[in-house]
This record gives sequence, C-alpha cells and structure tokens, in this order.
Amino acid sequence: MSRRKRKRNSRVKGIFFLGIVALAILLAQPIFHLFQIRSAQDRFDMSKTASEIAWVKEKAPWLVKIPLVEDSALWLSLNQGEKVTDQQLLKHDDDKYRFWLLQLKLQQSQFTEANQILPTISSSTTQSLSQGLIDMAQGNYDVAYEQLNATSDLKLTKEEKVLKRLTLSRSLLGRGDQLEAKKEWEKAKSLAPEHPLVLEEEFDLALINADWKEAEHLSAEMEQWSKYDQNFDFQVKKALLYLALGETTQWENVLTTLNQTSKGKFYQMYLLGVQKYQEGEWKTAQTMLMESLNGELSTAIRNDANQALKQVSERLNADVALQKYQ
Repeated sequence: MSRRKRKRNSRVKGIFFLGIVALAILLAQPIFHLFQIRSAQDRFDMSKTASEIAWVKEKAPWLVKIPLVEDSALWLSLNQGEKVTDQQLLKHDDDKYRFWLLQLKLQQSQFTEANQILPTISSSTTQSLSQGLIDMAQGNYDVAYEQLNATSDLKLTKEEKVLKRLTLSRSLLGRGDQLEAKKEWEKAKSLAPEHPLVLEEEFDLALINADWKEAEHLSAEMEQWSKYDQNFDFQVKKALLYLALGETTQWENVLTTLNQTSKGKFYQMYLLGVQKYQEGEWKTAQTMLMESLNGELSTAIRNDANQALKQVSERLNADVALQKYQ
C-alpha cells in the first residue's frame, strides 16, 4: 500500500473516531437525563420526574416521543391530576394502561366505565386490586377491605402494592380502625416514601388524630402540588383544619374559593353545616347538610355529610323527646 493511501486511510479513521467522540458527547447529557427520569419515576419523585421531562422537552425535543419519556409524562399527568384523554391510554394494548384508565375513571367518579374496564385486565391480581379500588371509591369500606386483603402481593408491581396498602388504610379509616389504618399507611410509606398519595394519607391521619400542628405542616407541603389547587376534598380538609385551629381568615378564604364554582358551593354548604353543628345550631346544621347533599359531592364527603346529618337528626329528636317531659 502506498504511503499516500495509508495517510488517507489514517485520516479517514481519525475523522471517524472524532465523529464517534462528538456523537458520544452530544448524547451523553440526554442519556443521563433519561436515566434520571427512570430513576425518579421508580422512586415516585414527581418533582424530579417533572423537572427531568421539562429538560428533555427544552434541550432534547427529539427524545420526547421515545416510549420512556412519553410513558413517564403520561404517568406524571395522571398522578398530578392533569388532563389525560382516554385515547392516550387506549392506544396501548397493555394491562398497565388499562389499569391507568380505570384509575382515571375512578378519579372522575365514572364508576360504570371503571367496571366496564375491569374484565379487560388480563392479570387476575391487578383485576382483584382494581375491584378493591372500585369498591373503595364507591364508599363500600367493608367490601373494599375484604377484597384488597385477599389480593396477593406476589404479582403486583411496586406502585400497585403502594395503592393496595393506601386503599386498605382508607378502608380501615372508614371502618373506624385508626390503629390498623396507620399500620397499612406505614407499609405504603416504606415502599414509596415520596409518593404524593402517601403524603395525602398522612395528612388525613393527622386530621383524624387531631394532630393540628402536623396536619398544618403536611397541608403546606401538599399545596406545592398543582393537583390540589382544584381538589374539593383537599379544600374541605384544609377548611376543617382552619376551623379547628380557629384561623377565621383562612377558613373564610376557603369558603370564598369554593363559592366561586357551582360544584364548590355544595362543598361550602357542607362546611357551613359542620360549623353550625359544632356551634350546637342543630336545625341550621341539618338544613345546610341536607342542601349540600343535593350537589355532586365526592363519595368521601358525601359519606361524611350523611353521617353528620344522622348525628344532627339524632340530637334534634333527642331535644324533641326531652321537651315532652318538661
């Protein structure tokens, strides 16, 4: 081989090597962020997942459509309460997406649609878990507990195990067993300490146990998440916390916010009924609670309103009975 040809081959190899190095440098940062997305999602760290996806969208938009990024963005939207369409989930023929769709329908209180999705899930354990979630969403605490307690963990994903434990915790709270509810919450926290639903359940436990200081701290943490901005249940819980703390201004601010929407007005009426109940104004409380039940309340708040109305009615009946003997 001539010296000139050897030099040309050497130059070509050098250019090829430099091209590979340049490509490696170009891809190194995007690949790093892709790994960060997967790591954050595995830890259920929503903030980190969101920031890493935002980096990809801005700095490496050509990667937005790859399955990892697209899947993580969809998962994040579901967990943050952002708009997700049925079509986004239905285009994937996979149990994971069918389970996500079922959760979406439960978030929207579309129980008929959720039940229709149930038989399309091929995994028997995921189907069993899904049935428990449906039962719980409809306020059937005892049925949900039995269903979930009989669901094996063996073939559940990590996130499904977290949902199982948290839903068991909520069903136990509905049954009035706070001690066992806390134990189930602790199991969920050990699996996913950064999952927002773990924080949400911790907030509920603090409220139920009248740990107002802890509840106030947890409420402030939850307010950092946009998903709670328009969440009526969270607004109601915050208001009840302010009522317990005697923070009149914050209490009135929540009532004003709720009164700005047609749906929120019924939650406002529920809160005013609870306030009048605490003040011993039984008749006014009864009227307001009955009025709140005319609206589209969440299952949890509707159950609480019915329970409060039952207690108010018992007090009124007791007062009538006492008056007969006076």
